Amino acid sequence: MSKLAWKNAILPSLDQSPEERVFDVYEEVDFRVPLTVSLRLSDEDIVQLPDPRSFRALSRAGLMLNAVGLKCQGILAPLVEEDPFSVGVYCAMQNGPEDYSSAKQMVNTPPEDFARTYKLLRSSKQFFRQIPNIPPALLSISLKAMGPQYVFSHSRWACLHALEQAEFDLQKAIVRAAVVCSAFSLEDPLLTMRVWRSISESSCLCEGAAALVLFPSATTTDWRHLIPIDESRFYGTAHDLVLIATRSEQYEQEQVPRGDADDGGPGYVHNFPGEWTGDKIERHANQ
Repeated sequence: MSKLAWKNAILPSLDQSPEERVFDVYEEVDFRVPLTVSLRLSDEDIVQLPDPRSFRALSRAGLMLNAVGLKCQGILAPLVEEDPFSVGVYCAMQNGPEDYSSAKQMVNTPPEDFARTYKLLRSSKQFFRQIPNIPPALLSISLKAMGPQYVFSHSRWACLHALEQAEFDLQKAIVRAAVVCSAFSLEDPLLTMRVWRSISESSCLCEGAAALVLFPSATTTDWRHLIPIDESRFYGTAHDLVLIATRSEQYEQEQVPRGDADDGGPGYVHNFPGEWTGDKIERHANQ
């Protein structure tokens, strides 16, 4: 029982050529992904956080998640002001990057020097970058949303789990608005290799992030049968949400202008699924 009220995505330009990515992790293991596309943005340029101190606690994927999610403040502001507990955040996110550099340097460290060396090599903030619930927690704080917060970490169906939980909570009137979000980056070698080995050899593995805002509707949304299928480019954990957030461009001829959306962008009505309003796509290409 939901309608898509707003959406936002960041992903590499479709004109950007794939590149081979080689990870220097283990001496005798070839960590090589032949087709990858990443955002042409440094971590510092991805998002301007409300609290700059949060930067060191966020992985690259966490920064991307906040970049897409923070843009929905305008559409959520009236609900948050009336009842902050009526807005929930439903996030599809996997663990942040491991500190392979420190581990590699400590291979031959004597036991008596282990603690001191580990402390010198590893930043205390690294721990926060690894925890998947930190990015959505900071997003919730920035949005001033105090409703339920979920984090789903299934390697393939985390986005679907988030959508279905949001659908359930909207149906039961637990929340009046659901922010469903996800992000995937190429910063972690093991996660990147695992995703690459699970997709078609011809697919290009890309960074990407997306956020949706769902409102209640009289029509039940069967998300299991409404996830788009397109693996020419694969966006890791965030794949399904990225496709949902960008697919309206494929149906441009079927959209009907509806005037200005709440966030100042063009508004549209689309009947797949439910009602599409206030569509917003942001693509950082840095061309």
